[in-house]
Amino acid sequence: MSLKPNGHPHVSESSPETPASYYYGEDDIHPPVPEAIEERLRRVGAVGEVAAHVVDSLAHEAVERKQMIGGVDHLWIMLSETTDFNPACTSVFTMRDHVSVEMMAEQLTRQAEKFPRYRQRLDSTGRLLHGAVFVDDPDFNVLNHIRVRRLPEPAGKRELDALVGEIIAEPWDLTRPLWNTVLVENYHDEDGAVSAVVARGHHTLADGQGFVISQLYMTSYYDDLKDMMDRAASKLHKAKRGQLLPSEYNPALKSLDPYATSYPSALFLRLFLSLVFWLTLVGSSLVSVFWSTYQALRMVLFVLFTFWRIEMVVDEHPHEARSKAREFSSSRVFSLQDVKLCQQAFSGPRPGYAVAGVPKEQRKNARSKVGHVTLNDVVCSVMADVLAQEIASKPEPRSVWGKFRRSVNSVLPSPIPFFIPISIRAPGDWSMRNLSTGSNVYLKPSRTLTPDISIRELHEHIHKCRYELSLFKHSLWPRFCFHVLQLSGQAPVLFPLSWFPRSKEDWTVVRVMRRWMVKPIADACLQSFTAVLTNVPGPSKRPITMAGVEVAKWAALPPQGGAGTIGIGIISYAGGIAIAVSADMVPSSKGVTRRICENFEKRFELYVARAKEVLEHQD
Repeated sequence: MSLKPNGHPHVSESSPETPASYYYGEDDIHPPVPEAIEERLRRVGAVGEVAAHVVDSLAHEAVERKQMIGGVDHLWIMLSETTDFNPACTSVFTMRDHVSVEMMAEQLTRQAEKFPRYRQRLDSTGRLLHGAVFVDDPDFNVLNHIRVRRLPEPAGKRELDALVGEIIAEPWDLTRPLWNTVLVENYHDEDGAVSAVVARGHHTLADGQGFVISQLYMTSYYDDLKDMMDRAASKLHKAKRGQLLPSEYNPALKSLDPYATSYPSALFLRLFLSLVFWLTLVGSSLVSVFWSTYQALRMVLFVLFTFWRIEMVVDEHPHEARSKAREFSSSRVFSLQDVKLCQQAFSGPRPGYAVAGVPKEQRKNARSKVGHVTLNDVVCSVMADVLAQEIASKPEPRSVWGKFRRSVNSVLPSPIPFFIPISIRAPGDWSMRNLSTGSNVYLKPSRTLTPDISIRELHEHIHKCRYELSLFKHSLWPRFCFHVLQLSGQAPVLFPLSWFPRSKEDWTVVRVMRRWMVKPIADACLQSFTAVLTNVPGPSKRPITMAGVEVAKWAALPPQGGAGTIGIGIISYAGGIAIAVSADMVPSSKGVTRRICENFEKRFELYVARAKEVLEHQD
């Protein structure tokens, strides 16, 4: 037993009858106050509310992170906010009958139901740690995005081209859904068209392929397109698992087809084919790394060697600021059979190699096993010649820098730089997103730009262009850059263009950095090429209808780059191909898009004539 400070003895055990005051003094006893209990409960409740709020915020953030647009989608907003870049994708349909507003509204409503971005607007733009998102526009009405225009007489191709140029140049309102459609009531041409539809969409909505897919959804081609995309997706899915017939991997394996349907050989064959598929994919990827690095180094050297002396197709603008006006034109339609003639005549190591020894009546599917020339190879070869001709015909530069640049180009090699997009969209992917990357490709024009060019010179020129395009198509670095850039969609601060936004230009440091660093660098990148060139594969076999009306002709355009660059779209439709061109409207270069289209027609006809000479020589 011991004594407590209060003088009472302390014992180890107590009796239930002993009061607490026997062991503790009055000062030691503090019964709980009711108000204190309520305060503690209130505090615990407040902590719970905070925890619940944090959890809700994290859940909301996770949902928003999933909905944020990708870095490539966001790139177009940052470029147009920093420079004078206009991210407009444009389609022009000429129709064989009149299309009413009601007919068009019905089709566009279906389109907006299938592709939600057509009824949504951008939100949360301009933030550094939070990407932009598409949200439903509560005021969306499809009729607000349809306009009706009438052309001045004679309401033909030139008048329509002028209107399309005006539509391309229109500024964007980011508070509304980023698209519009214009119905042209009184257009008519020699092809039997009596109206036209011009559709324009912001590049943030989708890449060119996604934009065209959404346009085709409104046409009679949709079912065929869906079947084609689904078959491609299914075939890739089966190929990865070894579920295709051996002959579908390679015709040389046709003798193994019977073993693919009988047990147990089918199991071992499936495993073997799947293994071969993945080993081939890994092997080809490793080989691509080498060639991709080679292509990337060449491109970097070309950029450093040429970006400061590129002479644009469009003449210098008399004022310092870029012209806001645009001009547009399109070529006549060429038969795909003419393209095939060029492929057969110029594929292989020498002219006529692809059809050598093949009877004329059996040449329909003749193809060279080495050095096969594609449609893109032919068209890009022609376009390189056409742009070189247009540049050579420009008047003498007025500025000192322009004169210096031309004198240097007269001595040094001057290939034509094209920026060409690459689609990395998976088969069966219908999403409205930017799933494309791209790279500069430097194509040298023919040594002889006159009609006197020989067959051998033409063959050599096409294969030089084919080599450059082949390196570009198989390069992995543009795809790698795409995935890196996509990360900036979650946090725009990862991309330097977001560091000095226009909204903060009242800050001196932001204004200085934008004017003297950010904009000049962005402009240099957008002017490191002469043209943006894209090939849009459309319904190539037969005409299609939109709102029940047959489409006579279809043209599609990518955006231009920086000042002086041009946009070129190649599209196949109904057994033919055509090109469309847009450019800055500058007084001293007025009509440049029409001249490019006309010269393309002439040059392509020359290629076809030379191809026919080669094939006739083989008969």
